[in-house]
This record gives sequence, structure tokens and C-alpha cells, in this order.
Amino acid sequence: MPHHAPDAPLEDLRMPKHSILVTDDIENQTDSGKKRSQAIRGAASFLAQHLNVGVELLYVEDIKSYPPGRYDSPRIRAWHAQHLKRLEELSRRFQVPVTYSLKDGPPAELILKAVRSTPSPEIVVVGTQGRKGLKRMLIGSVAEEVIRYAKRPVMVIGPKAQEKGWNFNAKRQLKILVATDLSKNSRAAEHYALSLAKRMGAGIVLFHCLGESYRRIVTDSSMVSGWVPLNLDEILAGIQEDAIEAIEQKVRFFEKHNVPCYYKIDDKRIPASCAIYRECEKDNSFVVMGTHGRNALLNAFFGSTARETILNSSIPVITVHSVKYKV
Repeated sequence: MPHHAPDAPLEDLRMPKHSILVTDDIENQTDSGKKRSQAIRGAASFLAQHLNVGVELLYVEDIKSYPPGRYDSPRIRAWHAQHLKRLEELSRRFQVPVTYSLKDGPPAELILKAVRSTPSPEIVVVGTQGRKGLKRMLIGSVAEEVIRYAKRPVMVIGPKAQEKGWNFNAKRQLKILVATDLSKNSRAAEHYALSLAKRMGAGIVLFHCLGESYRRIVTDSSMVSGWVPLNLDEILAGIQEDAIEAIEQKVRFFEKHNVPCYYKIDDKRIPASCAIYRECEKDNSFVVMGTHGRNALLNAFFGSTARETILNSSIPVITVHSVKYKV
């Protein structure tokens, strides 16, 4: 059952048509929980001001965390009232128009329902504790479910970004790091980054890691027992030349749309996720990358480039679904 604060400006004519959906665990008042909330609000405020949109603040009471007692007991009503008061207090800390709502049920399901609403939010901002392995698979991760199924871009504030307390306003020139594999899987992320850059007056840094291409060559070679290509160095050099040609073409595309752009290619034979979050340290504002929404069990144990980047990046990561999101 949804709960709305009676004084929430749900019909305020000053509210912009589009908004940023912000979800946070407002009941978590631990030091780490407060730090995560502050990071989420800071990122959302920054985006809202630069994109000239409002904020939709949503908190979902997970029925599994309800206090003991009947659903309509005074104790539970007081619990609801406490959350509404907290939402109202938080809404006043934004420098943009805010609506807020309180709902109860499965958090990921209700967040995704809000994403599918009309008009749909421009972007969703969430935080994650970064649970790993079996514990994460059994308990679940709301952020990961939202990333996997949302048809809108999702900005995730990972644990490293929360610790660093990233200050967007300290940046003289906004730089968006766009992680690309140079295939069609990155196309939606690239186009979304272009839209953001134009609206925010930001520059683009296209980043590609050759590590995955190198790994595929070595793997394919080892499939033939005892066979190692004599011209391996020549093959790897060819891969690098093709990557440079492809990424320079993308740079010209951004520049054609009056967005400053340059590129970096990492030629070390390391996993792509490692290369990306190392690059994040170099004075970028946030990173944009595509994600595929693969099998949950495989992700729980082996991870994905997007997930590892989120867990280790010192800046917020915006994921754009390569299939479901249409630019």
C-alpha cells in the first residue's frame, strides 16, 4: 500500500516534467548508511541542477523488515509516520523541486514499477553495499536487480565512491568517462553519454581496454592443443590498429556534435574492469558503460565488467542497458 506525505507537492505546477528517481535506505542510520545517503543525494542534486529536472524521492518499506504486530497497529503506524517525516526532511535538502513517496513491498519490484511509470524518470540513482558471493545471491541486491531490468539508465554509487565522498562541484571541467568495447553493445551507452555531455557542457573521454581482445586470442589459440600462432605479436598489433581506427571514428562522431572528445586505449593484458576503475581515478566526473543483464547465478560468483567497475570505482557509474534502453 503506497503512502504519500499529505504536504508533498505531488501536483506542484513548478515541478519539471521530467525527474530523477532517487531511492535510498533511509532507515539505515549507521555511519556507512548515512555516508551512502549523503553520496546518493549529492549525485542526484548535481544531476538535477545540471539537467534542469526535479527529483522523485522514493523509499520502499520491505515487508520483511516490518516491526512485530498487526499491520494496522499503533506501532506500525508510528513506523510509517517516522519514514514519512524522514522523507520530508530529506526533500528539503535538495535545491530542486522534489516529490516524495513511501511504499511497502518488494523494494526492487516497486522501484522498477516506478521506472515504468509515465512519464518515466530520466535516470535512477541508487547506492549499493557491494555484497559478494553466496551471501549476495541469497540476500539479493536491490541495486543489481534494478540495473538488470530497468529500461532507463541507472547511476550507482558504489562502496568506493561512498567512501571517497566524491564532490562534483569541485570539478572545473566535467569529464564523462565512457567505457566502450567498440561494438554495438556500447552504442546505447555512447549515445546516452553524448546526450548528457551536450546538456551538461561536459567533455567525453572514450576508454577502451584491449585486455579482453588479447584474452580471446590466447583462449582461441589454446583450444588447439599444442598450437601457438607464430605471428601472435603481429595479430595483437593488428587488434590494436583496428581498435584505434574504430575509436577515432567515434571521436569524430562526438566532435561532429560539438562535444569535446578524446580517447585512451589500455593495451595491458588485464581484465577490462580493472582498467576501467583505474582510469576512473584520473579526475573524471563519472563513468558511463553498457550492461547486458546476464544470468544472476553467474554474476553472483564470477561477476561482470559492470559489477566489478561499480564495486571498485571511486566515482559514480551510470549503466545503460545495451538492449532495453533506446536512445
